[in-house]
Amino acid sequence: MLRYFLLLSLVLPLSGSCQTYADSPFYQPVSAIPATAHVDGYEHGTIHANGVVIDLSESVPGRSSDFDRIAGWNEAMDIDGARPAQKFHFYIQYNRLHVVFGYDLLAQPVEGTDEIRCTFSTLTDPAWDWRRDREIAPVALPADLKPVVIHSGDVLAIRMLPLGPGRIADVHYLRLTRNDQAPASGQ
Repeated sequence: MLRYFLLLSLVLPLSGSCQTYADSPFYQPVSAIPATAHVDGYEHGTIHANGVVIDLSESVPGRSSDFDRIAGWNEAMDIDGARPAQKFHFYIQYNRLHVVFGYDLLAQPVEGTDEIRCTFSTLTDPAWDWRRDREIAPVALPADLKPVVIHSGDVLAIRMLPLGPGRIADVHYLRLTRNDQAPASGQ
């Protein structure tokens, strides 16, 4: 019983004022995917949009099976639309905590370069996913989500949930690689 009380005391900040990114971006370019990150639920290279392969890896520090059982979560990702505007939709919903983190990503090759323009936006709720509880509003993203341009093969780190001071957030790593050319970074 004490174990569940302590676990709940760590989880409760999610339902309070920590559900915003204020004016800081939730994504940033990083040099590499850490060796400790892993792929969960699908194989690399299966997500394609606008001539870009999106590989998703995740680093889940400190999440225990007790947290998963108490939070009760599900996640989904999908591509919709037609070229050149296919969007990658991602969300993770913690059912019992009434918290959803999600975003849309438009990844487009920059013509004449080895670069990819990444434009993040607020999650467009996937109509195809019956598990998504639309009564739970997604975590607020910054109002000014400026596009970021990266080289083919580079990585963006995405902080999933702002767990509050002293907490470590889950981080997803997106490696974006153009289909029409070899990665410039040699990866």
